[in-house]
Order: sequence, then structure tokens, then C-alpha cells
Amino acid sequence: MKSAANQPARWTRLLRFLTGGGLATLVHWLVMAALIRAGTDAVLATATGATVGLAVNYLAQYRYTFRSALPHRVAFARYLAGASLGWSLNLAGFTAVYAVTGVPMASQIVATAVATLANYLLAEKFVFQEEQTNDTP
Repeated sequence: MKSAANQPARWTRLLRFLTGGGLATLVHWLVMAALIRAGTDAVLATATGATVGLAVNYLAQYRYTFRSALPHRVAFARYLAGASLGWSLNLAGFTAVYAVTGVPMASQIVATAVATLANYLLAEKFVFQEEQTNDTP
């Protein structure tokens, strides 16, 4: 069980995660909005925006939130695995809400909330976890 002394650090890390993720989300949404304005299908636009946001988010989380010392070959591979789940949740959530509402931005807000929670838990417990395992040289 984690001590109460670790709680302030965890809250700080969560705030940093939300800040880095907020920047990545802003990039995602700007790309999505620009593509929709240019006539691209909304589902394709959000998928493209999420992909661009993914690159921004990795760098923010690696350097700013978790200040990881993991080699990029390890951290990025884990990040892609976790992000694949988050991306899929985002796309599924967006598609489901959009099918009901027909409102792209409202759909993206709901999808972002679901993906954010999943992404934080994955990043904290898997992606940037630096504890040694028996199979680590």
C-alpha cells in the first residue's frame, strides 16, 4: 500500500498529466476541426487528430509528467500499446455519441473524458513504470 506521503506527488503528477494531455487534446481538436472545415468526414477527422495528438502527448508525458528515464525504445513501445487502447476508446466513444447526437464537438468531449481516464491509469501503472522486473537486464 502506498503511503500518504506519496499522495501530493501523485496529485502533482495527475495535474501534469492533464496539462500535457490538454495540450495534446488541443492539437487533436484543432486538427479535427480544420479537417472537418475542409470537408473531411468527422470520424476520419477525429482519427487523424488523435494520431497527431498522440505524438504530442507521448513527448509531454515522457518528459514533463513522468520524467521518465526509460529508453524510448521501451517507453514508446509501451506507450503505443496503451495509446492503441486509448485511441480505440476515443474512436468508439466518438462514433457512438456522434451516431446519436450528430454533434462532433459534443461527441469528442465525451470520448476525450473516457480516453483520458484510461490513458492516465495505463501510463501510471504500465507505460512509464520503471520498477525492474526479472526479465529486465
